[in-house]
Amino acid sequence: MKRMLLAVFSALCIHATAQITITNATFPAAGDSLRSSIDLNPDVSSSPASPPGGDQTWDFNNLQADQPSLQVYAAASAGMYDMDFPGSDLVNIGLDGETYFNVTNTAFQVLGYAGGDPTGFGLNITARFQPPFDERRAPLNFFDITSQTTNLILPFSTEQLPDSLFAGAPFIPDSIRVRINTQRLEVVDGWGNCKIPGGEYNVLRQKRTEYTNTSIDVKIPVLGWIDISQFGGGGLGGFIGTDTTVTYRFLSGTEKVEIAVATMSNDLSTVERIRYKDNMVVSSQDVDAPGTASIQAFPNPAIEWVRFDCANLPSDDYTLKIFNIVGKVVWKEDYQLSGNKSITLNLSEFKKGTYLYSLTDGKGNNIGTKRLVVLKP
Repeated sequence: MKRMLLAVFSALCIHATAQITITNATFPAAGDSLRSSIDLNPDVSSSPASPPGGDQTWDFNNLQADQPSLQVYAAASAGMYDMDFPGSDLVNIGLDGETYFNVTNTAFQVLGYAGGDPTGFGLNITARFQPPFDERRAPLNFFDITSQTTNLILPFSTEQLPDSLFAGAPFIPDSIRVRINTQRLEVVDGWGNCKIPGGEYNVLRQKRTEYTNTSIDVKIPVLGWIDISQFGGGGLGGFIGTDTTVTYRFLSGTEKVEIAVATMSNDLSTVERIRYKDNMVVSSQDVDAPGTASIQAFPNPAIEWVRFDCANLPSDDYTLKIFNIVGKVVWKEDYQLSGNKSITLNLSEFKKGTYLYSLTDGKGNNIGTKRLVVLKP
């Protein structure tokens, strides 16, 4: 009996030590560059949405890097809009704008954003969360449950908006404001081991459910502000309504970047995408079999120039194309190629971002389509 009790006690101790606590040491700091990769069509061995509980294993070793993701944090003073976010500590300067953060001993808070508007109108805005959003909290333990609500109000003059939005309307308002209310519920419902390409980590699993409701008000002379959401929104109807997003976040006590973030369908039956820690593992999709016709970009990421190395090409006419992230051709050139050839391209006219490049032969056969990342100093 004593031996049995000792064995049970030992097992409980082992499991107890596996339940990690995440501290504020994992909060991003100035100078951090957090690299992730995104699999847009994940094939996983175990569901991110397994039932709640401890001592689990989530096997995501089959993930493929479809897109890179880089988050670079700097002191807030390095941003162009830091004066609009007093008290901010950090800024993440992205492709479309700047996000500002406040860091405390217990929270990593998002203060707001300046840049391209999130509603898709194509305007530059400065938006502040009221109140600030806690993106991370510490200490974080198994069974922790938190909820928070925040609001954004984005005002626009109608002169800034396309005329097509008001086509057929009986009047044109003086101005418009977009109200975005976000409610977030987070539950740390699991712990265990998470496997991704290039590493295994002890993690806590946090389920995050967000409800984002977008409403639109128009300002009409004499009448003042009117909420047009209740009337369908007219030409702006495509922007209103409530969206639900469910993600499972796998968090380590030793890494600042999330080990994995799985975006699920609302019924949790489908994994729509997974962003995961980039351990610099070469994807099998980027490796060409020896002796086959192929194309490879170097360096990648590229800054000022890129060289496309073509190998084992049968003599033919070829077309090299570069696409932006929405599939639009932004550059192309025709070549007569044979065997091994290199093509160098100056990137001075390219904006920073993620692109795809492809090489096709004279019959339209695709030799290869791969991604190219362009960085700018």
